[in-house]
Order: sequence, then structure tokens, then C-alpha cells
Amino acid sequence: MQKFLFPAIFWFAFIFSSCHSSDNPAIAPIIDSGNVTSIFPVTNFLKGQLKELDSMEVTPLKMVISNGKTDSIWLKRADIRPAAEPFLTPSIDSTTMSSLFSEKSFLDQTINSYTFSYDPKIKLPDSIKLTHWDVYMSPQTNTVTRVYMVKEKVVNDTDITTQLTWLANKWFSIRTIKQLKGKQPEVKEEKMIWDFDD
Repeated sequence: MQKFLFPAIFWFAFIFSSCHSSDNPAIAPIIDSGNVTSIFPVTNFLKGQLKELDSMEVTPLKMVISNGKTDSIWLKRADIRPAAEPFLTPSIDSTTMSSLFSEKSFLDQTINSYTFSYDPKIKLPDSIKLTHWDVYMSPQTNTVTRVYMVKEKVVNDTDITTQLTWLANKWFSIRTIKQLKGKQPEVKEEKMIWDFDD
């Protein structure tokens, strides 16, 4: 993997060009103070995806994979937005996350993608369960192709890791791993699909 560092001006242009849909909310320019991380507005991007989906004449499919079994059910489009809620909180943008997370960016030639990775730069408040996320962009079109997030929490001595993957214009999945000390992890994945071309 080759390191790929963006000058501030190019980064701003990259953000604007990646929001190619007219449905996406406007993005305010970010001032680079040297200490502030410019963060791609992931939440606005995902809300734009949901808005596009609202206007499509498709019947989404939900697949649930658990304990080696796969079940599926057809959904109404209105069911997608509530299912996508884990992707939308907390809000990911420069205003809310630049003081908490740092960015690493590089060109990954193995998958032909610019990758922007975000990790905590300080101890996170207890209210923030989001511990990492990646944004993948196409070098050819400068558009977002995939978003990946990791959330972690502890409930009743059980470590719960949630992996959220959004493939632009096609599907999203929520993979939940529950790990009780001394026990085998329980893994469940829910996948919502609205583009069946692949």
C-alpha cells in the first residue's frame, strides 16, 4: 500500500466532488487550523443514499445469517430507514468528530481505492461507542464506494462489537458479535439489499 497524503485544498475539492448526487446536503468548507482533522461527512452521505432509495421503485431484501443458517424476507422501502439507524448515530462530520479522531489516508492499489481511516486520538467519552471507521473512494470517479464502521460496548459483562458496512447504491449489513468471557462468540449478520445486479 502506498501512502497518500492530501494537501488541504485538494482534500476539500475531493470532498465536494465525491458528493455527486444533487440529493446530498451541502457541505460547508472546513478551515484547516493544523490541529483540526478534516473529516468526510459520512452521515450526510448516508442520508443522501437513503433519500435516493426512498425514490426508487424497488423491493428490498433482508437476509439474516445466524448460527450457520440464512433466512430472508422481502421488505417495504419504509423498513430500510429504521434498519439503517445504527449508521446515523453518532453524526460523523468535522464539527462533531475532528477533536476526537485522527485520519490516515492512502491509495490501496490492491483494491483500487483511496482509503480514509479514522481512529481515536484521545480517550473517547463513554457516550461515543464508535471506535473506528473507513471511507473508500474510487480514484476514477472520486465518489464514495463503501463505508465501514466499528462500534463497541459492554452490556451485562458481554462485549458487543457491531461492524457496519455500506456498499454505495447496493446494500448495507450489520454484523453483531457478542462475546461473553469464557464462551464462544455469538455472531449475527443482517443484510439489506436493494440492488441485485451483482
